[in-house]
Amino acid sequence: MTTTASAPSSAYTLVEADPNELDIAANVRKGVDIAAAPEFIASIAELGVLQSVSAVRRADGTLAVRDGQRRTLAAREAGLTSIPVMVREQTADERAADIERITEQYNANEQREDLTRGQRAGAVADLLDLGLNVQKVATALHVPKAYVEKAGRAGRSERARSQLDDRQLTLEAAALLADLEDAAEAEPWIPDTIDKIFERGYGVEYHLSNLHRRVAERAAASAAAADYTARGFALLHDEPSTGTGDWFSLADLRTADGEPIAADAPEQAPHLWHVYVYEAGSTWVDKKTREEVDEDDIDFDTVDEDDDVEPFDGQLHANTVEKIPAWRYEFFLHHDNRAAAGLELAPERIATANGASDAGDPQDGLTPAQRQAARAEAERVENERAERRKVKALNRAGATATESRRTFLTGLLSGNTAPKNATKWIVTALATHGDVFTESKTRERYADIMGSPLSDAPQKADNATVARAEVLLLARVLTAFEARLTGPQDSKDYWRFSSKHYRGMVGIDSYLTFLADSGHTLTPVEQAAIGNITIDAAHAAVADEEA
Repeated sequence: MTTTASAPSSAYTLVEADPNELDIAANVRKGVDIAAAPEFIASIAELGVLQSVSAVRRADGTLAVRDGQRRTLAAREAGLTSIPVMVREQTADERAADIERITEQYNANEQREDLTRGQRAGAVADLLDLGLNVQKVATALHVPKAYVEKAGRAGRSERARSQLDDRQLTLEAAALLADLEDAAEAEPWIPDTIDKIFERGYGVEYHLSNLHRRVAERAAASAAAADYTARGFALLHDEPSTGTGDWFSLADLRTADGEPIAADAPEQAPHLWHVYVYEAGSTWVDKKTREEVDEDDIDFDTVDEDDDVEPFDGQLHANTVEKIPAWRYEFFLHHDNRAAAGLELAPERIATANGASDAGDPQDGLTPAQRQAARAEAERVENERAERRKVKALNRAGATATESRRTFLTGLLSGNTAPKNATKWIVTALATHGDVFTESKTRERYADIMGSPLSDAPQKADNATVARAEVLLLARVLTAFEARLTGPQDSKDYWRFSSKHYRGMVGIDSYLTFLADSGHTLTPVEQAAIGNITIDAAHAAVADEEA
């Protein structure tokens, strides 16, 4: 029951209300444990609620608390039956009312006891779910758009919000966690993998990022294989081994008459076959027709030019084409389906599968020399498949490591003082590898990592302290080495460096070692790049992390 006391303004009315009858409703400050604040409850019991609660009156007459959740809960605990409440009529539009509630609660709480990081993220997610765009949420809550984008993702997940509150994850990692939980509907194995990452307890953000990349790769492959899966093919995300007897390629099989099977045989019984889709480089396509375009037919001098700029000698304007992954497709038959497909094993496959002696075997009909050649070929094919699986895993880890390393660089170079011995390292590095500034993409790497173009560096140095100027010098050198490490194509395979001095990446061992000395934890692929561990050891570590 409520009684009107006075009307301090045309919008609000001060009433006395029973706190037990107030509807606390939804609130951005979720999970409040008022019992954990006995001193606050005691104060309310002794003095009452000194600052009135703010509420809106719904169409059904109930009062929904907008500001004063803790005061209301404490009043209930203290046994009060009447507290002061400032009441106004609720906006008719329910969506507008919810948006109004969240923004009011967010801003009101931010001015007093801060909301937790998880509560902030939850409020952002709620506003986005109500249909506000990123810019409108940023304006309403007085936060950057970049924060809204990440918090909106993280706020969808209870686990991510909890990890934010416990300071176990950065906002970026919490957003990744929420994305992965969303993807679990299509990929049921993801939750167990997430649990293993947290159980492992180290490098959580790196491993979440690598898992996120792996899931994205699988989603891209699924999209590329959509035509095949729609026709009944099952999709393989990992290239299978054909040396164990579980899987067979087209070359491993023959018809019932002993003839090689036709290339389109899988199309005749798609429900029996699996398709493996993999990215094999990239290709150019026309944006409108989606037809493949020869790279020599593109005038790259028109890149970033207006559409009306005439390309050279009948070539295509660069704005009319785009580079996309080039997908390749390979078909495999599981041994459980071979009988249903009516196919037999090729003699060479029999020779490699049944351990026949070189003295001869009536099952395969091959001579000892043919049998030996068949086994050598099978071994070669299996080794190639294993190598492709290894390269795929290491390249994925390399891309994730690059992302993590550049985030570390941005943080390292945002400070006002350089790490200890930075100047000594710069002198030694430039005396030995002074040509590092000639690397392709040095300007791009500097801009990406520093958040401003290299051309701004002189002015920044003019206005900087001596210590900050040293950081700017360090930034120039480190970003040049980063450009050397990943090359002009922003490559992921720098793990090859230690064995071949791959792409002439001299000095990379010094660069990565300096980062490690400055606080960056080197990943297995980075360790392999500088020879601290072998490539096989790096692959074993990556495979163990992804298991």
